[in-house]
Amino acid sequence: MPPPTPPRLPGPEDERAQRAAMAASLSLLAFSMLTTLALLAWFSRAEQPWNWKAAVAMFAAMLGLTTSALLWRAPSRTHAIAGIVVMVLSLVRVGPPWDWTWVSFALLSVTALMLVPLVNAAMVLR
Repeated sequence: MPPPTPPRLPGPEDERAQRAAMAASLSLLAFSMLTTLALLAWFSRAEQPWNWKAAVAMFAAMLGLTTSALLWRAPSRTHAIAGIVVMVLSLVRVGPPWDWTWVSFALLSVTALMLVPLVNAAMVLR
């Protein structure tokens, strides 16, 4: 029977993975909070607030919060990819390009910027 191996100390690769997972989790948390704030603003101003875009935003906020918690508690490449899928599918609410306004471009830009830590985590994590 081989002797027991001592516990492995965290190396630079493990620290990089932990930092990437934390940044991805915080990015998803910020995405969820901004989506929730946008929903609150939408509900306060719109005459008919309930539509499919509001439903997509609500589900994106809930799933973003869930994947953020998963990345925080159990960082893995699968959870990072799930976060990417949530953020990309949330862009469905932007609608077709002929209906875009400056808000649509802002939403696309902010989402793309918030995807950067998630893509990094998906590349770094195992």
